[in-house]
Formats: sequence, structure tokens, C-alpha cells
Amino acid sequence: MEVMAGILFSLLLTGISYTVNRRLLGGRLVIDGYHLALTASSVLLLAVVAESVINPLYEGWFGSKLWEYRIFPLHDANVSALAIIVWTAYGVHLYFTRQFLDRKLSVRWNNTFAKSLIFGFEAPLIFEVSGNFVFLLLMHNYYAYYLPADILHLTSLRVVPVYMLCIFLGLIILKRLENLPRHPALPPALFAGGITYLFAGSI
Repeated sequence: MEVMAGILFSLLLTGISYTVNRRLLGGRLVIDGYHLALTASSVLLLAVVAESVINPLYEGWFGSKLWEYRIFPLHDANVSALAIIVWTAYGVHLYFTRQFLDRKLSVRWNNTFAKSLIFGFEAPLIFEVSGNFVFLLLMHNYYAYYLPADILHLTSLRVVPVYMLCIFLGLIILKRLENLPRHPALPPALFAGGITYLFAGSI
């Protein structure tokens, strides 16, 4: 049932993102299979590595974690096995939304820093909150329980700067990967790397 909840949320996220961004772009949303797969697999790998590293660092500096995964926790509950579905879906959403931002942001704001600010607010305040709502509705449990209570444990404003920093670095890495010559093995390799790292936390 937990897996079905993750699939449902991921389908809702990608479906809504596709519909909204396509509409905002007047139907001119481009789907390049290679770059879509590259973005989704990169997000999976970078996200699970970042979560497993940043949360323990935050705990060491401030005395408590920012979040704990309640569904299929791995890496001392810093990551969830459902990341395979959920973070990959967020990568698809990122692929769609970047197209909108690339075309609609003014020259002044069309840069990696500005996009990291936008996604840094959007990811925790919309993606995290809506994901937790789906799991609370279907499973009566948080997907990721945030220890700070400022937003009902659904997310936290404290994580916004963390997201901004991670997304800023992630967009730089993604851009470099996109500039490499196309290699069909690259997205599967990134995806496999994410899965391998993820389940290394169960050993």
C-alpha cells in the first residue's frame, strides 16, 4: 500500500506538472526522451546522496535532524526506499518546469541562482507538503516527518536554505551532464548509481 501511495503521488506530480507547464507554454512543451531521463536519473542520485549527508551534518551542528523518513527508511531514516519513485518523479517535474523558466524568465533572472531560489521554495513548500498530505490521507502516516513543528511537521522553513544550496549545485552538475555528448548508457548508469547508493544504507 505504501508503494501504491508513492506511485499515486508521483503520477499526480508529473501529470499536474506536465499539464500546467504545457498550458503556460501554450502547448509548446518539448519532451526529449534522453534529457528527460538524464534529469530524472540525476535528481534521484543527487537527492539520495544529499539527504544521507546533509541531515547527519545538520544534526551534528544543531543537535537534531531536520527530517526522518517514516516510510521504508534507509540510511538511519535520512532517506526512503520510495526515493526511487518519488525523487525520480520530481526530476520529471524539474525537466518540465525548467523549460517554462528558461523561456519565461527575464534575462536578468534567467540564471542558476534565480532558479535555485524558485525551486528552493517550491520543493519544500509544495512538493514536500503535498507528498505528506497524500501519505497522511492514504496511510495515516508521514512520508517524511519534519522534526521542527513550524509547518505542522509537513516540512519546515529551516530546510529552504538547504534546498536552495543543493538545487544550485545540482543544476550546475546537471548542466554539465547535459553538455556532454549524448550517451544512451548515461541515464541508466546514473539511475543504477542512485539505487545502489540508496540500498547500501540497508546493509
